[in-house]
Amino acid sequence: MGSLDRGVLTGFICRLCSEMHRVVIHIYGEEGIRLCISEKINRYLSINVSRSDPLPKTICKNCLERLENQHRLVMRIEQAANLLKGQRRARFNNNYQLTS
Repeated sequence: MGSLDRGVLTGFICRLCSEMHRVVIHIYGEEGIRLCISEKINRYLSINVSRSDPLPKTICKNCLERLENQHRLVMRIEQAANLLKGQRRARFNNNYQLTS
């Protein structure tokens, strides 16, 4: 891999994988805001992005897909945990009512 100092940039650098891509989504652009990309990165990854940091503000489609998969997984896990807590609470309340 050569230096980018003398090369011509033919794309954008992804904030997550640091690879050059022609097609990216701007984290703070219209689509990036609609998809809540910065919030998902800050919540699920061990990095923080902000409008004022000096690093790239773009994400490639592959990383976006992985981020969305992570988001769906976490949402599914949180829903399952809430369902299980609700079922446990209901069983406890039923047992309490039967013994009272």
